[in-house]
Amino acid sequence: VLARLGAPRLWRPMTAAVGRGAGAGALRRGLGEFASHRAAGVPLWSFFSLMVVLSALGHHLDQPDGGASAFFIDNKTRRTVHTTMVDQIRYWLKVVLLVVAVYIEYGILFRPLEALRQKKDVSRSAFALREWICLFCGAAFVARVVLQMMSWSRIISWVEVFAEAGIIIPLSLASLGFGAARKRAAAIGAMEVVGLILFLAGTYLNMWPEYTRHLWKSDPANAGRLYVGGLFGVCRHINYFGETLSFVGFAMATSAWWNVWIPIVMGAGLILFSVPELDAYLSSKYAADWVAYTQDVQCQMIPFVW
Repeated sequence: VLARLGAPRLWRPMTAAVGRGAGAGALRRGLGEFASHRAAGVPLWSFFSLMVVLSALGHHLDQPDGGASAFFIDNKTRRTVHTTMVDQIRYWLKVVLLVVAVYIEYGILFRPLEALRQKKDVSRSAFALREWICLFCGAAFVARVVLQMMSWSRIISWVEVFAEAGIIIPLSLASLGFGAARKRAAAIGAMEVVGLILFLAGTYLNMWPEYTRHLWKSDPANAGRLYVGGLFGVCRHINYFGETLSFVGFAMATSAWWNVWIPIVMGAGLILFSVPELDAYLSSKYAADWVAYTQDVQCQMIPFVW
């Protein structure tokens, strides 16, 4: 299917392998349908292929120093303050790609709906509640990221621009939108309502601790000190837990069970890479405060569990 869409040769072994597995027909059709979506006339497979190439180039340009890294960000990036025009270009490129991610999600959610309405398969008076919930979650997530970026003094790496904002985030929103769009005829139930509540709760757990930390660090009297108050007094990386929880809720709100791959991959990445990378940075920058903090607050990311 992807070959007929004009996909490059690298997709063909994947579709052939899929064809040999159980449920190959449905999965093959799903992959073909997903890849056939277009954003501003550009097929998704070509957009993501370009982002992969640019991510590889960006990794070379970033010249990582071999220190603690979570792939998208490392200790070198955290220590470097943005001052140059190139830093500004990277910042705004990330913003643009985040907006593109929401546009891709919107196109997947509502373009097929408009086509169905033109064919009179769906009433124009029908209110696509699931699609609007999904779009709200995607737009709220991107708005939160952009809002948090406004308080950053560090640079944004090329890998963070192209791999995170150009691949991971738009691919996740596209998958979530695709799942919601395929459930168009199904009624909203308890799972979707609970999912929206979890999304809002997770967003709060991500934003509020970082906002209180920002206010605290804005006071010159706290310069050079580690913030250990608020919800960070419960869990050292409570904001990471909130991020993961929000996408558990987002996946539930789409009604597509297979979208749980997103919070699973996200949670694993945060636990295995992001937490160790940030711990290394904080222990280096706030040596004395960090030792006392880790003794007082032993929970790392999941409250009362780990």
